Amino acid sequence: MRWDRGDARSKRSAASTIADGSCGWHSPRLLHLSIYTILSRRSVRRHNAVSARAFVAVDTDEVASLLP
Repeated sequence: MRWDRGDARSKRSAASTIADGSCGWHSPRLLHLSIYTILSRRSVRRHNAVSARAFVAVDTDEVASLLP
């Protein structure tokens, strides 16, 4: 079975509405969760970019050392 983010989001929203008595996205718990999700995705992208630059630097250095 394939994981569907939209389905999980709607279930989580419904569960928090029932538990808190609040309405959907205005729930502080759900808002907090989305902020942490955004920050973690941003840090992963930054890490990937830094790793890619480091790989290119090492790769070009190895090629340069093979030149006569």
